Parts: sequence; structure tokens; C-alpha cells
Amino acid sequence: MSTIDTFAYNRQGQVFTACNQAGATVTLINTSTTTGFVLSNPWGSGKNLGIIHAQFNYTTVPVATAVVFLCLSIAPSVAAHGTTTALGVYRADGGGATGANVARAYSASTTPNLPVYTRALGYAPTTPATASGLTVSANVNGEIIVAPGAYLQISYITTAPVGITSMTWVEITA
Repeated sequence: MSTIDTFAYNRQGQVFTACNQAGATVTLINTSTTTGFVLSNPWGSGKNLGIIHAQFNYTTVPVATAVVFLCLSIAPSVAAHGTTTALGVYRADGGGATGANVARAYSASTTPNLPVYTRALGYAPTTPATASGLTVSANVNGEIIVAPGAYLQISYITTAPVGITSMTWVEITA
């Protein structure tokens, strides 16, 4: 299996990143009112978002075991996200904020449909002695594609985690 040539795409200005600026409580999967982190690819964008990397950093040690997932929308939708709280999207080459990207990142969003668990990032134990796992991440390297009209969010099972999410992706013509 080949991998995304992140360096080449980054040199061409096609790699972007977004990150929460403060810890946020992540929402359970079975709701369309989402908090934490949502990456949206608007309908008609003409681009696919190839997820390169995703990371969740707990800012609070959970009171019970918390498992964090990447969750992809169940199907593309022409409906836009509602009631959004936008996050800044930046070029990964240090070029700053840009209008050249199509993706939108939110720390809160009303999604057009419900997501499905797509990939487990990891879990956090509840005792500080074993809390070295308070950062969970995945080098996705294009294994997850967010098509036009779809979105990817952070979600959980068991206990609602509080933390900061970051994602890096490449935008490639669909």
C-alpha cells in the first residue's frame, strides 16, 4: 500500500491543519449537536480530504476509562452544518490562514446526519500513575477520506473526555 507524499503536497500548498484552542468536552456519537472537533468538507467542494494525522490530548484526567474515536458521517449530505463555532484552518507549510482550503473546522456544530465509529484512537486510564496515555493519536495517512458533503469528528464511548484535538489533511481534487 502506498502512502500520501505529505511533503510534496505540502510544498504545493495542499496540506492544512486545525486545532482546538482550549479543552472541550467531546460529544457522544448519537447526537447531531457536536462539541469537541468536527472537520467538514462542504457539498460541492470538488475536493476529497485525505486525513493524514489526528490527535486528541486529554486536558483533564477522566474519572472513568474513556475511549476516543474518529467518526465519519454516515453519508454525504447537501445540507450545511448549522449553529457552528469555527476554528481556524491554517496551511501546514507555515503560510498562515488561507482562503484556498475548502474544509471547515468547528469546535461545535449541528451536523446534517449522525456519524459512525470509524477508527479508535485510544483510551485513557484514570490513574495518574498510568496516565502516560493521555495523548492518543493516529497516523491515518489517507486511510480515511472525507468526501464532499461529509464530515469527520471526534467522539467517545464510556466517559466524556475533555481535551484538545488537532487534525492534518490534504485536499485533493475529487
